[in-house]
Amino acid sequence: MFAKVIIFTLFTLGLIAFDFKKHRDFKKSLIALGLFSYILILGYIGFFALKAYIPLKFIHFLILIFDYLALVYYLYTNKIYYQLFILPLITIAIYFGLDFFVGSRFEE
Repeated sequence: MFAKVIIFTLFTLGLIAFDFKKHRDFKKSLIALGLFSYILILGYIGFFALKAYIPLKFIHFLILIFDYLALVYYLYTNKIYYQLFILPLITIAIYFGLDFFVGSRFEE
């Protein structure tokens, strides 16, 4: 699993570097690096925070896959969809809401 994450990261960084070499657009590459780090951070947070609610964790990672596809789409077409990048924050907020109202499943 860890090797897949490393290959995924290197592939994405190579894709961003190739796009920068082709277009020489520093702003676009910086935005792409920021969005990619945002996806990685939310994936890390979702991996540990959403363990109690497996369906919510599955939805969170499915949304992160769509975020990654939106990042690749941004690299090719220069159009960004901000709505997709807000959805992982909403799943984490739903988790905190469930934890507040229902309680943690790790309590006895």
